[in-house]
Amino acid sequence: MKNWIFYGADHQGIKTIHYIKQCKKPEMTGEYKDMMRRLDFNEYHTTGYMTSKAWNEDHQYIKIA
Repeated sequence: MKNWIFYGADHQGIKTIHYIKQCKKPEMTGEYKDMMRRLDFNEYHTTGYMTSKAWNEDHQYIKIA
């Protein structure tokens, strides 16, 4: 299983993380369905998910314990 990050981006490309979940198939989760609902209601311009490893490579990430 991998850790997945579910995010939404506005028209300016600013991304907001909504969920971090450990699973095998992220497209089969309630979190994915919620992100699609947010897209349908124009809360975001785009939504998506990626592994936490890919997110950390593409974005500055600070872990707070």
